[in-house]
Amino acid sequence: MIMKNLLKIFLLGISLSSCVDLDEEVYSEVTASNFYQNEEEVVSAVMRPYAHLRQVFLNFSTNGCGVFLLQELSTDEAAWPTKGRDGFDNGNWIRLHRHEWTVEDGSFAISWNDMYKGIALCNNLLFDFKDIDAVNSTDKLQYQAELRGLRALYYYYLLDLFGNVPIVTAINQFSPSNNTRVEVFNFIEEEILDIRANLPKKGDIGWYGRFTQEAANGLLSRLYLNAEVYTGEARWTDCIEVSRLVLGSSFSLEAQWDAPFKTDNYASDENVFAIPADELFGNDLQQMFQFTTHWQQREPQFGYQGNGGYNGMVSVREFIETYDTLNDARCFFDSRVFIPGNENDPTLLRGQFMWGPQYGRDGNPILGTNDKNGQHLVFELDVPNMEDGNEASGARNIKYQVEYGAVGFSNDIVLFRLAEIYFNIAEASLRNGGIVPQDVLDAINVIRNRANVPTYQNLTLDELYDEKGREMAFEGLRRTDMIRYKKYTGNWWDKEVSDGFRTLFPIPQSSRNVNPNLDQNPGYPD
Repeated sequence: MIMKNLLKIFLLGISLSSCVDLDEEVYSEVTASNFYQNEEEVVSAVMRPYAHLRQVFLNFSTNGCGVFLLQELSTDEAAWPTKGRDGFDNGNWIRLHRHEWTVEDGSFAISWNDMYKGIALCNNLLFDFKDIDAVNSTDKLQYQAELRGLRALYYYYLLDLFGNVPIVTAINQFSPSNNTRVEVFNFIEEEILDIRANLPKKGDIGWYGRFTQEAANGLLSRLYLNAEVYTGEARWTDCIEVSRLVLGSSFSLEAQWDAPFKTDNYASDENVFAIPADELFGNDLQQMFQFTTHWQQREPQFGYQGNGGYNGMVSVREFIETYDTLNDARCFFDSRVFIPGNENDPTLLRGQFMWGPQYGRDGNPILGTNDKNGQHLVFELDVPNMEDGNEASGARNIKYQVEYGAVGFSNDIVLFRLAEIYFNIAEASLRNGGIVPQDVLDAINVIRNRANVPTYQNLTLDELYDEKGREMAFEGLRRTDMIRYKKYTGNWWDKEVSDGFRTLFPIPQSSRNVNPNLDQNPGYPD
């Protein structure tokens, strides 16, 4: 808990240096020479790009979104259908689901700008660090490595979403042209390999929430797993080797499937890299709750004192039924567990998807307000299509635990966890012509055991795809996985086969209007 309290300081970023002495000299401008006067000021500045990660991952407006929604709403895992008067939002989510987006859609501009803002924060600090002497040389080398690691992470998201993007490493690069996807891949790999030894390790003082050696290896694991998509050259052996470095770093799978997402998930030994959050100072995770829940659920079920929900994001029957809906502990959440006296009833499932009749803590039905006005709110697995839903259409995801009576979310946002690393090794081994190593199969069976479903004697690529989809649902990985498995442009619920060029999003037209040196990705209008 001490570590969690320290991270609240990190969440404030450079605001730590605010003045408390009212007689202090006022500066006309802040520069590296007059700001970085002590270690506290240096550390607070380094934390600013970390805090920005929350926005990059979970940003949302009615005209666009961040990485998480791009990775989810363009797949079979989640959708944001129009429900009566709610959720149309200029047709953004319909186009995203059906792969009919345009170069002018705001989602791409928001994500693009957020990521390049993060890169600019890193570049500015790296430039300033040349003249900083307020910290010793060892710490300075570590902070520089962390900033380069964060910058590589931002570039990974750009590589995955947009492909051919400019590599900007200096503060005086204006109107840069695109680099190729291969060049961006190589840049990320070279950066991580160059800085890895200078990064903190798990167990070091203040390691949690920082870009550690283990986080770097987790990023390389994901990078190598997708290398064939990104560069045309498979890197399965490299994926296995770097993933095993993570396995050797004293992380362990939790006994309960939902432990990595609890309100105290800073204590989870499964989470390799998470974005620290706080219900007052870093409450971005509230968005994930708001995305999915109906506004009538907030108070009677969760006692939640913040805003919400948007009654937007759902999962439909086709995805839900990839689970064993009767037994898989990760699947159905029975709202009757809210009723006092039912807290420990083993017959009531506590998964991540809510459907069926909804009850409050007083045992009374939750009632609809729009087209279901005055009626018992019963979430329906069958959604007619993206345009014609009603306010009860679709299952709602609550993977991250909601603390009863809270004003915000203190759960940390998980970016890399050990379960993914095991799935990466299994897939790379199968694609490399081998079998799933026994220790990895055993670990995946631990994941199956804690979900209360049968274990595997062997594992195929198709079953691995389904199992990773079940385990990693709503963690922002589905689009990348579907592309690698060549399923992304196929047809699914209310989506027909789409063009192959849709595996990359377009370079935002608003950015091209400002920078004429940016070329559009193939397939999109120029």
